[in-house]
Amino acid sequence: MKKKARRALTLALSCITAFMLAACGSSNSNEVTANVSGNSTNGTGTFTMKSDSPYAEKGYDLSQQKTIVMYVLGDEPTDMQKVLDKANEDYFEPNLNTTVEIKFLNWSDYTTKYLLLLSGGEQVDLIYTAAWCYYNEEASKGAFLELTEDFLKENMPYTYEEQPKESWDQISIDGKIYAVPKAKATFTAYNMAIVRQDLIDQYSLTVPDSWENYQKYLEELAAIKSETGVTPLNTNANREQLLTTFLQTKGIQNVAEGYDWMYYHNGKEDAPKADDIFYFYGSDLNLEYAMKMAELAKKGIWSADAINDTTDAQAYFENGTSGSFLWNTTVFQAGKNLESADIGTYAVYDLTPNAPRSRASYATDAIAITTKSEDQQRAALVLDYIKSDVSLNRLLLGGIEGTHYKLTEEGTREVLDEAKNYSWNNWAWALNRQDEPDEDGLDERQIAISKIIDANEYHPQIAGFTFDPKNVEIEYTVIKSIIDEYKQSFALGIYGDNTETEFTSFQKKLSDAGIDKVTEELKTQYNSYLQRNGLQ
Repeated sequence: MKKKARRALTLALSCITAFMLAACGSSNSNEVTANVSGNSTNGTGTFTMKSDSPYAEKGYDLSQQKTIVMYVLGDEPTDMQKVLDKANEDYFEPNLNTTVEIKFLNWSDYTTKYLLLLSGGEQVDLIYTAAWCYYNEEASKGAFLELTEDFLKENMPYTYEEQPKESWDQISIDGKIYAVPKAKATFTAYNMAIVRQDLIDQYSLTVPDSWENYQKYLEELAAIKSETGVTPLNTNANREQLLTTFLQTKGIQNVAEGYDWMYYHNGKEDAPKADDIFYFYGSDLNLEYAMKMAELAKKGIWSADAINDTTDAQAYFENGTSGSFLWNTTVFQAGKNLESADIGTYAVYDLTPNAPRSRASYATDAIAITTKSEDQQRAALVLDYIKSDVSLNRLLLGGIEGTHYKLTEEGTREVLDEAKNYSWNNWAWALNRQDEPDEDGLDERQIAISKIIDANEYHPQIAGFTFDPKNVEIEYTVIKSIIDEYKQSFALGIYGDNTETEFTSFQKKLSDAGIDKVTEELKTQYNSYLQRNGLQ
């Protein structure tokens, strides 16, 4: 009641102020004056909002000028400041009396800096998170604001209405929401291989159209490295490139986004029984993968010093020093960059063309409001504005229209020369909308792969299941630290002939840390999910 009373008083004062200004001769009918205190944006001690602002006359107290700081992952684009200046000047400042700062956590050190940001004294109002990027862990620690239905309705009105319903289900933890997910689900969890077509043609290399042939291609590249100067797969600890494809060959599906419990889907969408679920790390399948990586490392497929390398693997392919790169459809951008630099030509192969594949959960990319933010309502309005306003959204996703891209008469986007300084969707994955324009004149190679992907789409019944580790937080924290100790060493074949011995030690540590207890907790929650959704 007090909050409503204060809001009513604020609105009354706003109306009185607007009336007084009009009486003094103001004739600007396109502006709304919101409250009388705070920093001025028009030099008169008041904030003047455009009457066509989506937030005009909604009762928000925007009298105080605010700065909202948002952290995202990735490398900062060259034209980021130019784009952000336009976003502030044309959108945030005139419509929300807010200046937005966007700061980047680089891939090479985000795992360290992310946690320090949330626990330290720096201003962080909004931050990228995901099932794979500390969402569950930090939510359970209280780092992210719980977004109740009332909070969303009041402070993110447009997002609340427009967001796909299933996205809220997929981001929820035990029925509670701590971040706003993206609004477009894509096949980001399905990987393919981009390779050097010019080298295949020049040296008559094996066409890598399957997992087995891809390995032959890598081995043949290794044999001619002294002549080409190209490392077969210039991978490192930043991106575990081969695991996803390896699991695709086995018909594996994750149980919960961001966690490593899995099951064999056998080409079916049906929910598995709890007894068919297993934890990947420490499993026989994990050992098979580790042994395969040791074999490839021994054959010189990647650098022996890869574990200490911090250069992004995509950059290696783009500059011609790597003969392959495995990732999702972003591999096509890597190929375009390779060819535009006149280094070589590329081809992309789906190594598991008959494997069913599902769209990634909406929870793979999200933005959270931090509990330490001093301006949570304003942060929510900023996020709501970014996600709901098409023009603002496209500005941040793709840069300045007419400079970095332009829309065609067909509604597709044409890439312009300056896009090299601000490529489309370079960092704003959590802000994707359903109506995002497709790229004009897509490469035929990309169209062919997209058709294969679409033709093999399937929809697992358990796509909305999420796991909350709070009841086993101590055990799970220890387990994650053990995995972090070993994971990249196994992925890069560091242990060589001692891999199996090291793996046995790894298994014992996981067992001692309580992996069985944590798995039982997951299965308990999973069975409850099946019962709630009529899947048992």
